[in-house]
Amino acid sequence: MKTTPVSDTMPVQSTENKSRDLKKSIKLFDNKQPFEITSFTSTLNNYTTDTDTAKCGRWILNKQDFEKIIKNAEPIDGTTWDLSFSVLTCTKTVNVVQGGQQFTVEINAASFLSINNGDTTVLLGDYNKSDRKRFIEQPGDK
Repeated sequence: MKTTPVSDTMPVQSTENKSRDLKKSIKLFDNKQPFEITSFTSTLNNYTTDTDTAKCGRWILNKQDFEKIIKNAEPIDGTTWDLSFSVLTCTKTVNVVQGGQQFTVEINAASFLSINNGDTTVLLGDYNKSDRKRFIEQPGDK
């Protein structure tokens, strides 16, 4: 195998510059800004003690429901998530694009969602009373 020697004049990016450039290129999702839903599917969360999958077949949402849920949700921290929200088996995986970047939104039937950009995951809870009909459980129903 033949390799080309590296030139002494080739620019080298330091670790500090790489980290700064990476932070610039990774954007967090802002649910108050425009986004486009590109696909969605029903999924099951295997990391829960909830074993009732029958209710999942009755949890039906459409694109407009997803848009409202995502727009109405508000950021929560891990403690709030742990103390206020159940984790149900029923989930919807929604792929969205915002500002040219792809995000995966995992909506749980217990009124919370996680949004992942491939690097960072943020949690949001939907406390909006008009959205209660879109979920099986609401915050605090434990």
